[in-house]
Amino acid sequence: MKRIYCYVDESGQDTQGLYFVVSVVVTGEERDNVLLMLEKIERETGKNKLKWTRATFERRRAYIERVLKIDALHGKLQFAFYRNTRDYFGLTIKTISQTLAMVDEQNYKATVLIDALPPKHAIIVSRVLHKSGVQVKKVRGVKHDENDALIRLADAVCGFVRNAYEGQVEMKKLFDVAIQKGVLRDLQS
Repeated sequence: MKRIYCYVDESGQDTQGLYFVVSVVVTGEERDNVLLMLEKIERETGKNKLKWTRATFERRRAYIERVLKIDALHGKLQFAFYRNTRDYFGLTIKTISQTLAMVDEQNYKATVLIDALPPKHAIIVSRVLHKSGVQVKKVRGVKHDENDALIRLADAVCGFVRNAYEGQVEMKKLFDVAIQKGVLRDLQS
């Protein structure tokens, strides 16, 4: 049985339903190597452990440029961009389900780690995913003080996608290239 890890974050609740972004980073046996690469990129770009919105534009750009070149992440960065909705919880679950439905493996168990998810919500997410036929081993929230480079990457993907949709020219160019090359997948298309 293959182990799959999904790192999930969202952005956009502050827009009062205007738009909402969910990102899912999928890893398997390459997880530990990817973690080391991401930590190195965080150090070298000066982004460090900062959330996307707290890093300077230059550090965000340098970070995302380097991340998008990691071969092991090709096709492993998923997102969904929703408009005119406040169904944040339901859309987060839907995005996770869509992502896991795309997993090539037949025999897998997924561990889903969601940024800042309370334990009682983790139980609900797990139940809904199981009912939809997704093979989930465990769902849990990740607290701020225990987050790792992969949950920070999920945060960065959300911020990156949001910046591109908001029209930040440099981020939009990087976004378009990432979509074209298949590094980043839009689950809505």
